[in-house]
Amino acid sequence: MDNIGKIEKIDGNMAVISVKRVSSCGDSCKSCSSACKVNSVIIETDISDVKDEINVGDYVEIRAENEVMLKHIAVLYGLPLLLMLVTVFIFQMILKGPNKDIISAVASLFSLIISFYLLKAYDKSEMKKNVLKFTVGKKL
Repeated sequence: MDNIGKIEKIDGNMAVISVKRVSSCGDSCKSCSSACKVNSVIIETDISDVKDEINVGDYVEIRAENEVMLKHIAVLYGLPLLLMLVTVFIFQMILKGPNKDIISAVASLFSLIISFYLLKAYDKSEMKKNVLKFTVGKKL
């Protein structure tokens, strides 16, 4: 995954880079609670492998490791789906009667709400661990 970032600070071989989040719905979507309202993400990465000389204020290409990104994508899409399917299965097995389909459907919707908070906690813990490895590709 490639992004464009601006060098905010350089300290030896480490650089603080501001990366603007790109959303699929546009740049100034004020009607949703998505990441559109977040202007940028600050990352810190090693710049010792960069061939070009970069300075504060320069724009650079940022690359994230594909394996780590694929793991995050699998968790972000797989956990809600898995939790919803398990909830439907459990409620279908436990409940008897004519309303078991409606009850299991409502329960599966609640499981999606629960998965939202689980994913929020997961994202916060992963950001603290700093498992995402970014590399600076080239100066733009």
